[in-house]
Amino acid sequence: MLQLRIVVPTRLTASVISVLDGHPGVVTLSLTAGSSVIPEGDVITATVLREAADIIISKLREVGVDSAGTLTVVEPRLVLSSAALAAEGNVPGSPVDTVIWDEVSRRTSEDASLSGTYLILMIAATMIAGIGVMSDSPILIVAAMVVGPDFGPTAATAVGIASRRWGVARAAFATLLFGFAAGIIVTFAMVAVMAATHVISSAEVLGPRPQTAFIYQVGWTSVIVAAIAGVVGMISLTTAKSGALVGVFISVTTIPAAANVAVAFYYGLGDEAKGSLAQLLVNILTIQIAAGLTLLIQHKLTSRNNQHINALLGRSNGRVLEDDSISG
Repeated sequence: MLQLRIVVPTRLTASVISVLDGHPGVVTLSLTAGSSVIPEGDVITATVLREAADIIISKLREVGVDSAGTLTVVEPRLVLSSAALAAEGNVPGSPVDTVIWDEVSRRTSEDASLSGTYLILMIAATMIAGIGVMSDSPILIVAAMVVGPDFGPTAATAVGIASRRWGVARAAFATLLFGFAAGIIVTFAMVAVMAATHVISSAEVLGPRPQTAFIYQVGWTSVIVAAIAGVVGMISLTTAKSGALVGVFISVTTIPAAANVAVAFYYGLGDEAKGSLAQLLVNILTIQIAAGLTLLIQHKLTSRNNQHINALLGRSNGRVLEDDSISG
């Protein structure tokens, strides 16, 4: 269940009400005329089913809500309503599986931009992984995976390509590459300082490191795990199951591979450096391909569900809403 708070000039109020009134996915609808100061106009509040939110938001954008006013979407923690339960039984789809494309577009657009917070987290994660590689500590490797924010721009690249928003895709991919480059450079400097001050001896790094050797050993398991992570990550990003993202962070070998590139370069371990770089590229590309395919399948399923809602709406009051699109 979602709550829409719509602020529009009075000239658009009738159009907004016509979209919401009688829609099978709308549970409650209220109008407070003349209560908005900026913009001068009315406030309309509607409680809608999550299954119908995407197509309702799309139609509201068509009447100019986003350009002339504002549309705020809030997810209540608790809704007690017999009308809501009845509506959920009549509208096709599952709220857990529902994708709201405007929400996805906005979230991935934010992840596409290069920010100071993103760089700090990327550098910190790579440095932690670097220490984990040098000390052969799988605990530190897992910690670095959790800290790493690289899935955000990775997913944003996939969304940009799938929706043909090439500017977003280029910006996200550049953000991803710049973050890894910054992490590798700073980690290389950290390794140099630690080696010079003997914080970690060269013998530890140059000796066997069985707990972290998987980082630079590329195989089919790397591809399979990255593909699964891409699918799960995109589902978590686009639906109400965001908790699964932590598992995605831990399952892919991107941050540790970037860290080992720095460590291997400093100690002259050419094969390890090449293997780590290959591991990094394989994981990034596989995740993006799997995430993009998942996104296209989700869009197809959402379009089919919206067609069912359109048919239901047509039977109820004769109005038919247009199908959605990925673009936001």
